[in-house]
Amino acid sequence: MGKYESLGDENLLTLIAHGDKDALECFYERYATSVFSLARYMLRDEAIAEEITQEVFLALWQKASTFNPQRGSPKGWLMSIAHHRVIDHVRSAKRARDSTDRVARDLFNLHSLYQVDTEDEAHRSMDREEVVKALQTLPEAQRKVVLMSYFEGYSQSEIAQMLDQPLGTVKTRLRLAIQKLRAIFNSSMVQ
Repeated sequence: MGKYESLGDENLLTLIAHGDKDALECFYERYATSVFSLARYMLRDEAIAEEITQEVFLALWQKASTFNPQRGSPKGWLMSIAHHRVIDHVRSAKRARDSTDRVARDLFNLHSLYQVDTEDEAHRSMDREEVVKALQTLPEAQRKVVLMSYFEGYSQSEIAQMLDQPLGTVKTRLRLAIQKLRAIFNSSMVQ
């Protein structure tokens, strides 16, 4: 990689556009810290900042040929990609939270049904079995936060504290779990 270190950013982008992985590695070494720092500053979450950094360099790999030196420097272009990725993540997280809130209400309503005696115990038993089966398809970490949140009544902050995990991790696991459960329940309704 030594031969790449002396190349300018524009030359590296040209090589990256032609599929040169060593050029990408050199560019990464130069600017990964800057991209990560921006993402961490904007998101206040180190794990997500790491993911964003990887996404930014993947985008760079895929779009290096679109760089236009007339519009700015390679570093400025890269940081613009990073900024847009962070904004996209924030918007996506907001949509996911809104969606998760809807599913949470549905799960709460389903859970509430189990607290009340109904005339049709067989249907209730079948519903409970479906929920248990759906929960068993989740990875252990996701299943645990769903159970703690919706069936034991803990807040996400309490779960994070109890599991000694970052709040962002708990929120992500809960969101992913709810998305999977929604997909399972939607597919069983169609059948």
